[in-house]
Order: sequence, then structure tokens, then C-alpha cells
Amino acid sequence: MAHTIYENFVLENKLENLLTTAVDLNSYMTVDNSLTATPGMKKTIHKYTATGNVQDLAMGTGNSSEITVSFSEEEYEVKVTQGKFSYYDEQEMTDPMVVDMGMRAISQKMTNDLTAKAIAEFGKATLAITYTKGGSPNFDTIVDAIAKLNTEDESGFFLMTPPGMQASLRKALGDNLKYSESFARTGYIGTVCGVPVTISKAVPDKTLYLATREAVTCFVKKGSEIEQERDADKRQNFVFGRKVMLVALTDATKIVKITEATA
Repeated sequence: MAHTIYENFVLENKLENLLTTAVDLNSYMTVDNSLTATPGMKKTIHKYTATGNVQDLAMGTGNSSEITVSFSEEEYEVKVTQGKFSYYDEQEMTDPMVVDMGMRAISQKMTNDLTAKAIAEFGKATLAITYTKGGSPNFDTIVDAIAKLNTEDESGFFLMTPPGMQASLRKALGDNLKYSESFARTGYIGTVCGVPVTISKAVPDKTLYLATREAVTCFVKKGSEIEQERDADKRQNFVFGRKVMLVALTDATKIVKITEATA
């Protein structure tokens, strides 16, 4: 019986399921599919700033100042992210899991790549506070960071920290760090002020990010895509997995960067 290569849609569904399981994009960034219907491989992001305030007016008087709105532009390029693996018919007939493991490897590398791109955008945050040099962020630090975001709705906040700060952060927060099953996922270490705290290797040392998912957006150009080739003579199968997207900081008012003071 002739060997049958896996159908593309079967592997595409497997890749998408693995990615969805490995990284819950909706928990720390907004996913936007508008680029799928728009020609082009670039997108310009406008970042807005509003200054000024309202005034109480007496009869017959008008505003002595106005609210000024301005924006800056940053152009982003859509990235084609691809992974590749191969297997021989004999390998698949000996152990079909070889294909599953190849798909898992592509998924994990894509997850790591996407997380790194998101954290790189977090690094562009303009709101910032510091904690004591040589010390560790404590309960007051988190409270001040939350206040910096200046919003009444705190339900969508999350805090990301590097693995190297996990022990010192736990010690500094003490009983203020509580575990909640509702937030449980890979990297989750507890909740402080109602904010879930997550560990990520992509976060720079001595840095934390307090944010909402509105801060960074993942613009999807194409969903998970699989393409295959075959060398019939050698009975070797090649699998290419790819996603086409860009990740951008879209709302700097929704993220605070927390770093160690320099003095």
C-alpha cells in the first residue's frame, strides 16, 4: 500500500490547536484580524497623546485653554514566521509520534518567538516607575504601578516578571501574594491586588510590566498554514509550518514599566 502524506488541513489544525494551548494570546494582547482582508505587508500605528483639561465657566466666559490631541507614527512590517522539519516514511511507520513531535517543536518555537516580540513591544512603554536599588518590588510598588494606569477598571491587569525575580518578589510580597485557581496556567505564581503575576523568560532582568491586553496588538495577516513537500525517491517528507503577523504597541496608556532605580 502506498504511503499517504498527512493532509495539510490536518496538520494546520494540529498546529493551531498546539499554539492555542501553549499561549493564550487573548490573555496578554489583543488579536486583530483586520489585515487578512487588507492588501500590503506594512501597517502604520498611530500613538495618541492628549494634554489639557476641562474648566468651570462663569456666564459669558469661554475656555482659556483647550485640550490638544497629537499623535506619532510608527510603521511595522508584517513578518512571515516559519519552522520546518522532515521525516522518513520508515520513521513514521516505526513511530507515528515523530510527526506529532515535529509539530510540537514548531509550535513551541513559534510560541517563544511570539512572546519575545510581545515583550519587545512592552519595552517601549512610556509610563514608568522604579523600585529601590538593590531591593525588590514590593506591595507598594505594585499599588503605585496600578495607580499610574489611572483607570477605574482594574479587572484586565496582569503583571509579568522574569524568572530571576521570582524568589525575591515572593519574599517581598509575602502574604499579599495569593494563589487563585481561576488564573492558573503555565508561569502563573500568584495574584497581588487582584492582578495575576506570570513568569516569562522573555522579560528582561530586574524588570516587570504591569499592563492590560489593550497595550499590545497582534495583527494577523494569515492564520496557521502548513505546506508539504516530498522526495519520493528517498521517501522523505518535509513539513513547513508558518504564521504571518505583526506585533505592535498600540496603546501606551495601558502599560507601566517597573525597573530598578539607578541610585
